[in-house]
Amino acid sequence: MSAIAELVWNALDANATYVKVELDRTLAGAVDRIIVTDNGEGITPSQARESFREYGDTWKARRTHTAGHHRILHGQNGEGRLYALALGDHLTWSSVSRVDGRNVRTRITGSRKRPTVWNIDDPAETSDSTGTTVTITVPQGKRLRALESAEAPDNLAARLAFYLKAYSGIKVEYDGVILNPENIIQDVVDLRLDLPSEYVSESPPIVTFVEWKTRITDRKMLICNSEGIALAEYGEDWSDAVVSFTPYLRWRGFSDMSAEDIHMLPMTHAVLLHAAEQSIRKHVSRRRAEISSQVVEQLKTEGLYPYDTTETSPTQMVERQTFDLVVTVARTALPPRGAPRQLSVNLIQAALERDPTDLHSILDRVLSLSPQERAHLGRLIQDTQLSSIISAANTIVDRLNFIGGLRKLLADPQLRRELREVDQLHPMIAKNLWLFGEEWTLARTEVGLTSVLREHLGHLGQDVELESELERVTRGDGRSGRVDILLYRGIGDERQNERLILELKRPTVKVGREELEQVKSYARAIVEDPQYRGVQCKWKFVLATYDYNDSIKRDIRQKDKPPGLADDQEEYGVWVATWGEILDAAERKLSFFRKQLEYEATDERVTRYLRESYQEFIPDSLQQQSSGDLD
Repeated sequence: MSAIAELVWNALDANATYVKVELDRTLAGAVDRIIVTDNGEGITPSQARESFREYGDTWKARRTHTAGHHRILHGQNGEGRLYALALGDHLTWSSVSRVDGRNVRTRITGSRKRPTVWNIDDPAETSDSTGTTVTITVPQGKRLRALESAEAPDNLAARLAFYLKAYSGIKVEYDGVILNPENIIQDVVDLRLDLPSEYVSESPPIVTFVEWKTRITDRKMLICNSEGIALAEYGEDWSDAVVSFTPYLRWRGFSDMSAEDIHMLPMTHAVLLHAAEQSIRKHVSRRRAEISSQVVEQLKTEGLYPYDTTETSPTQMVERQTFDLVVTVARTALPPRGAPRQLSVNLIQAALERDPTDLHSILDRVLSLSPQERAHLGRLIQDTQLSSIISAANTIVDRLNFIGGLRKLLADPQLRRELREVDQLHPMIAKNLWLFGEEWTLARTEVGLTSVLREHLGHLGQDVELESELERVTRGDGRSGRVDILLYRGIGDERQNERLILELKRPTVKVGREELEQVKSYARAIVEDPQYRGVQCKWKFVLATYDYNDSIKRDIRQKDKPPGLADDQEEYGVWVATWGEILDAAERKLSFFRKQLEYEATDERVTRYLRESYQEFIPDSLQQQSSGDLD
């Protein structure tokens, strides 16, 4: 679109009053030629030789107004023809101008293969009227989505808006549509800037904030003279999911600047640019709040707003704020009335209640959002703090449900007997290592440990297997056998490493003196191995069991030591913990969040959670029981 705009500006700079952009299509509907025609004063042979000699040369560089001082000149950089190379492979200018009382035609051709070489034919006298036709051949297979989209005329109109408003006698046609900025302008507001004294004058810089009725995709801030004629673009696109706008920074001081001066604005007028950006951000924030308030009030009036506004729960408030943002972005895509409108609102609310990422499938399947609107909304959901808070709340609820679910499995004698360690208990614990410390949530199996652990595994007896070798432990019926499992994880950086060695004992084993001494000897053997001796590393060995006997009570209840710590050395610590203690400690850490969420992990909830999230890991009797309950 920038290339098309440059070609239109060239025509307007030649005093054209009518510019027509045509997209010629094949029978299959593909664009194969772009033709830009104008009724301007044309390119004289001398202008052609000067302007096409090399990049950056243009007859406009020494002037500020068009011939006859009719209008403000737009281009002064000699870049238009290179922009056009973005559209196709072969370019032709056929231009008629008035020279010495007669009309002459000048033909200029160029190719993408040799972008700095231009062929200029000898001028020929003609009876045709003055004007220029630019023909660009589009290669087969080249996609020009931006030019063919329904928004293309509006995007071009936004670039030309103040020029077309300033010079009412001009008409620009794009692919059969006459551009009229008034048709797409929602509102125009002049924003005052907070500037130092050197900018204060009778005509200080202002930002004219133009809000559009439709989605405008090209929205860089435009540097303009005091009349609002765009001289250059500045910065990145202003992207907002709710407000569609273009900011025009207008100042008399820009009028006399050369092209080089304009390019140097970030260095020479950084304070001005920063003030403009700050003013734009504040106004966008105000408009977003106003539009959102209007949308929400409309839903309340219709009886479709799904929240109780008197609810003071932090999670509910966060979810409600996110809902308000989402329906505001999707307001134009919501069905206008009736059951479809209510269904769409309810689906958005249901997705936010569980997982904001579910919104994408709902927006794709239910609401007819454009790709640009979906992209804006996707960024909003990803970037906003609100979605992070909702996701965090869901994480807390999942953890509370997992604690309750594991309690249920271990407390019920029948379920405990049915629970298999290798293919049921182990994978569930491996997915929830936060039980042993939040730092282990993202830890991964440390592959380098495998050989060392295998070498010293004999200290733990015959029925202990490494996590990485579980696939070989099977029973005659093909199901995994009952063994003790060694999980191992590592985290750290170049300064310090930590390693967690977790032995999961079968629920049928009651840990005593023999098992504890085995783990101690195993720990010592590992840390004294030549590969790890003297290495800056802290090891944590945890013996996790359903129960233990009285023979080790004094070992794990020592004075001035945390409960469960049986061997405390500089390099390592050996801990014994029952699942009851582990789950109780984890639940206490979550108690504050549970109170804020006002959530109770009831038996029905944890059973449903286990069935939905860990169906392949729970005993058959629990699957059948929960299935019957749900039915």
